[in-house]
Amino acid sequence: MGNLLQDLRYALRILARSPVFTTVAVLSLALGIGANTAIFTLVDQMLLRLLPVKHPEQLVLVATRGSHYGNNRGANALSYPIYQDFRDQNQVFNGLLCRFGLPLSMSFNGQTERVAGELVSGNYFDVLGVWAALGRTITPDDDKIPGGHPLVVLSHAFWKSRFAADPSIVGQTLNINGYAMTVIGVSQEGFDGTELGNAPQVRIPILMKAQMTPSWDDLKNRRSRWVNVYGRLKPGVSADRAKAAMQPLYHQMLEMEVQQEAFRHASAYTRERFLQSTMVVTPAEKGGPGFRGRYEKPLWVLMGIVGLVLLIACANVAGLLMARATSRQKEIAVRLALGAGRSRLVSQLLVESVLLAAIGGVVGLALAAWTDRLLIGLMPQGNAPLAISSSPDLRILGFNLAVSFLTGILFGLIPALQATKPDLAGTLKDQAGAVLGGAHVRLRKVLVVAQVGLSLLLLIGAGLFIRSLRNLKTLDPGFRTESLIAFRVDPSLNGYKKERTQQFYRQLLESLPAVPGARSAALASVPLLLGWEWDSTITVEGYEAKPGESMNPYFNSVSPGYFATLGIPLVAGHDFSLRDDLIAPKVCIINELLARHYFGDRSPLGRHIGFGGDPGVKADIEIVGVVKDSKYTSVRDEIPRQVFVPFLQSGFVTEMAVYTRTGIDPQQMFTALRREVQKLDADLPVYSMKTMEVQLDESLVSERLIASLSTVFGLLATVLAVIGLYGVMAYMVARRTREIGIRMALGAASGNVVWLIMREVLTLVGIGVAIGLPAAWGLTRLVQTQLFGITPNDPATIVLATLALAAVACLAGYVPALRATRVDPTQALRYE
Repeated sequence: MGNLLQDLRYALRILARSPVFTTVAVLSLALGIGANTAIFTLVDQMLLRLLPVKHPEQLVLVATRGSHYGNNRGANALSYPIYQDFRDQNQVFNGLLCRFGLPLSMSFNGQTERVAGELVSGNYFDVLGVWAALGRTITPDDDKIPGGHPLVVLSHAFWKSRFAADPSIVGQTLNINGYAMTVIGVSQEGFDGTELGNAPQVRIPILMKAQMTPSWDDLKNRRSRWVNVYGRLKPGVSADRAKAAMQPLYHQMLEMEVQQEAFRHASAYTRERFLQSTMVVTPAEKGGPGFRGRYEKPLWVLMGIVGLVLLIACANVAGLLMARATSRQKEIAVRLALGAGRSRLVSQLLVESVLLAAIGGVVGLALAAWTDRLLIGLMPQGNAPLAISSSPDLRILGFNLAVSFLTGILFGLIPALQATKPDLAGTLKDQAGAVLGGAHVRLRKVLVVAQVGLSLLLLIGAGLFIRSLRNLKTLDPGFRTESLIAFRVDPSLNGYKKERTQQFYRQLLESLPAVPGARSAALASVPLLLGWEWDSTITVEGYEAKPGESMNPYFNSVSPGYFATLGIPLVAGHDFSLRDDLIAPKVCIINELLARHYFGDRSPLGRHIGFGGDPGVKADIEIVGVVKDSKYTSVRDEIPRQVFVPFLQSGFVTEMAVYTRTGIDPQQMFTALRREVQKLDADLPVYSMKTMEVQLDESLVSERLIASLSTVFGLLATVLAVIGLYGVMAYMVARRTREIGIRMALGAASGNVVWLIMREVLTLVGIGVAIGLPAAWGLTRLVQTQLFGITPNDPATIVLATLALAAVACLAGYVPALRATRVDPTQALRYE
């Protein structure tokens, strides 16, 4: 311990004597360590961290796969009756809970706002093992009577931000969706739900669903799948065993369902596929897969990129340490001559390198926090707050400390071993080059070659991601995004019934085009480019589906003027009108892709389709128009077959996306549009107001993150590699001063001297490129799924990245080469 403290004091003095070296080394390491810490902070919270619940390793997500006969709200959704059967009849779970996230309208002290809500089963908190920080949580007794438990539990974060952590809020009344509900407690701190990216602010018993979603109440509908089910396994029971145990029960339920009246018209093929559905039980210790699945691959790609940046930084600092060892060769030789052990000197030099890395880690920690705040700000907010923090906790501090220590060892060990084996006699006689000779130079060249190869790999990756993002941003979505504003409203959150909701939307369609600067307005039940979807099986008049053929186009219920407002051309037929309501004949408009698929070259106008695919389904919806194809869920996804129906003929009229085409700067319209909505209902929240250009950018958030960060890190790696190359060439020129002087004294021209140095530069760069290209050819295939409209080995990207790196590297080598031509032969011949 005494030696360690002595080495630390000595290391501090040594580093203080070389401020330029220390600054360059610390900044190089800070950038590398900080980048790794920043990305790991996101990886840890989004991909690695377990839910803050009791024994999270016992949690599983219970779902099914296969054909479904009914409506569905998500890939992992079950109906509430199915959940009840699983809960009451299983032998492998200690408890099964269900939940459903939804937006809510909350009024308190005269202020109305939109909040993220969650309907939960009465055993939700008990199964998870989550306690109350204040008051109590929802219990099974609070979830027995439909509509009979107007209770609310606040999340801890919402309690602090909205109610200033006021303990007196317990027992008070909040008005939620027009219903008076009593606050009974606040959940434990740090618990943000089971779905990352969806942090509910209020939780309500699920049997209050009819009051919270007045337009649809599917508590008793076995064919409506909308709840997510999580279970806690009994001790010793694995997920596979639970799945095997639940499958017979699920199959019995399916056999019971096909005997019900709802399956009366189902074909034998439909029944067979339905009965082949299977159980899925997957580990859920980290929560649901939705948000994590979206960012998992991009984050691991970025983690690999920053790992390469750190390697380049280590190689760069190792080169700096070797160059610095030149000035310390006599000191080390004297100490060895006086009896110091080599291991003692190696440990001292390692203390210096670890200290450098520790300082770099501290600076990198600050850079990481700033970077994470920036990255989190770029991620779009959904219905619920994004429960991700940029503040480092003990896990992040531990990661930063471990990376700093390992980095210090990694870049410090080889220079320390090289520096402590000099030729003592030559060094003590002041013979230049006796300590750090050819082996030292060769090692520095190897480090530079590695830096060039890794930098090329990162530049190629950055080029691929940039071009992929550009392809997505320039892709025509099928509608005009410029001067188009989108926002959403949901009158049902204020207790509106269906008739009143329809009247509200009629008034909104009349008033918005009259706002100064507005040209037109329209509504849609499914907002574009948000990943939402509404699909349904259809029957097409005169078309016989092949066995196994998908007859599930995407639907959207829209208002008159929707296609004109969005700039989607109508190629045949006519648009909807406000007369297309529930008492009028049913009509629809289809896109060209669906028309070609089902009708070929024949005109689809006047033909009919019907909801459902069972034999005997009445095709009673007349096709009155055809529109150009346009994107639906996202820019990246293929354009699907689409059916548009009048919103006044839709069975669901709740939340709608409102689109307004403007003739002036859209940003100037936001306040006026909000004011127009408030004229109709001052308490109705308007949310997610943004231009469609912003919406398009947000839909590409993962692509933008990868492209921007890979570019930054690629350029950073290139700068570090260039610094390393410059250092090696400058050192070589210094060592060859006498040789260069002799050459010039014998008549060598300046061009010959420049070529002498540049030949070394080109050799190093050429070897680095030769190593980097095969590595890029193999590794870029790993990110193929993140690319769009470009191959992993795109020749133009590879050539451009190679030429850019070679040009910058040659410039870095040319400066020492030019300096070599200014050597005074007279002085050089007197060297040493």
